[in-house]
Amino acid sequence: MTPEPPVPERLTGIGATALGVALLRAQECGRPDRLFDDPYARHFLQAVDPASTPWVAAGPSPATARLLRVMAGQVAVRTRFFDRALLAAAARECDQVVLLASGMDARAYRLTWPAGTTVFELDFADVLAFKAAVLDGRGATPACHRVEVATDLRQDWPRALTESGFSPPRPAA
Repeated sequence: MTPEPPVPERLTGIGATALGVALLRAQECGRPDRLFDDPYARHFLQAVDPASTPWVAAGPSPATARLLRVMAGQVAVRTRFFDRALLAAAARECDQVVLLASGMDARAYRLTWPAGTTVFELDFADVLAFKAAVLDGRGATPACHRVEVATDLRQDWPRALTESGFSPPRPAA
């Protein structure tokens, strides 16, 4: 049995961008006319030391603030689109959903999946460990069968996905 990776105190490199997306999801959830609801996004932000990332630091740099403003609408529309598309596919008996570079995506927890749906979340081991620690610490329970696939998408991720129980002959979204 492979030992569990340690839960990182902070995310670095490309994994840290997941916190930027979580910030934008949390901001969207605060809007009265929000396109989706992600009650978990703020928990990811609360779990990090604000000094460790520009995404949650008080008073981000002007460049970071501009980037967040530009990305906000795109993240909101993209999230709503994929929420609806993935649930529609699952309703059509597509019981496997694959989320590449899943980051702090909480779809396995926040969407109402049909019985028998499996959501495969692929990302770096430290990102998955951080997300699981935060959600477990909040007592969150997935609304489907959730499978973490710790992998680097620059490597042979299809093999890692299949080894984690994904069935290529069956329908998938």
